[in-house]
Amino acid sequence: MAKRPTVSSITTGHASITALNANFTALKEGFDNTLSRDGSSPNTMSADIDLNGNDLNNVAALKNTSGQDIVALTLGYMNTANTAATNAGNSATAAASSQTAAASSQTAAASSATGAASSATAAAASLDTFDDRFLGAKSSNPSVDNDGDALATGALYFHTGDNNMRVYNGSAWQAVGPTTTEQTNINTVAAADANITTVVGQITPTNNLQTVAQNASTLNSLNAMFTAVENIAVTVVNDGGQNKFAFNGVTAPAITLVKGFTYTFDVSASSVSSHPLAFKDSGGSAYTTGVTVNGTAGSAGANVVIVVPTTGTMPARYYCTTHGNAMGNTIATQTNDITTVTDTTTITNIQTVVNNLSTISKMTTLDDATALVNARGG
Repeated sequence: MAKRPTVSSITTGHASITALNANFTALKEGFDNTLSRDGSSPNTMSADIDLNGNDLNNVAALKNTSGQDIVALTLGYMNTANTAATNAGNSATAAASSQTAAASSQTAAASSATGAASSATAAAASLDTFDDRFLGAKSSNPSVDNDGDALATGALYFHTGDNNMRVYNGSAWQAVGPTTTEQTNINTVAAADANITTVVGQITPTNNLQTVAQNASTLNSLNAMFTAVENIAVTVVNDGGQNKFAFNGVTAPAITLVKGFTYTFDVSASSVSSHPLAFKDSGGSAYTTGVTVNGTAGSAGANVVIVVPTTGTMPARYYCTTHGNAMGNTIATQTNDITTVTDTTTITNIQTVVNNLSTISKMTTLDDATALVNARGG
């Protein structure tokens, strides 16, 4: 293509001729620089350049300044671009698939997290339930569970004092197995197995043990009479909504004490706790003569010992110092007939009569009073 010529405006006068000539010159130069398709001079060009279609015809190769085939390079670039585009498309598809898989994995992970949280909650609830049932090792009976809540029926704990499991029955703790002392007793019984077998042999066929048992109360009474010592087991029972003392299993009996005898009231049973046993005289005043209190009612080894005097003021009632007369009953006292019979003077008189039996026999004709006086040496 020719360079566009520059022309000047034509004015009147002499200057217009100069401007006109200059314009013609510029046009000539523009035409001289125009390519001629018909091959005329001065600017001949090949007909393979299509100026109307903006195309090159019959071109074998186009090379750059470095001698490289521009068409081949362009084709290579196009192929590379197409491959890159394909790969990019594949990568995009793979990325989308990965994104979908990642979303699925994220959903699954969220579900797993929810499941894990539910499992953790269930495990925590199970642990709390177990912790409310088994309270662990303790030195005394707990009043609440490990969370500070009310005790559940069936709760367990290990008592470190007696090495025994205890269970809560809904109102109190009770031992599940034998205590250390009870186990010792069990071992003692087990060691006496041969003797037990011997005792069993006495039950069948002669049943000598039953014969002895039937006379046990009589034997105990005779033993008390001769030893002047008697032991009484004390418990507290509920009788018609009222707590009362029970002696050897009998509820609030009226009792008779023998003068000069010593009575030991065993108040170690747990039911006697908070129920101190005491005595009153006939005037309603506290009776403490010969009374000894050992330990605390309801604890091991606790007892109340009373030595009944032979003369003077006598105990007339037993009662609870906390809950009054309603828990007890009256006390009567009597003379020890065995003591009277075995009194030295009485024995001497009896011996005198025995020694004079022959004289008494000879004096059968005398009146009984005279005979008795003679028998005694009168």
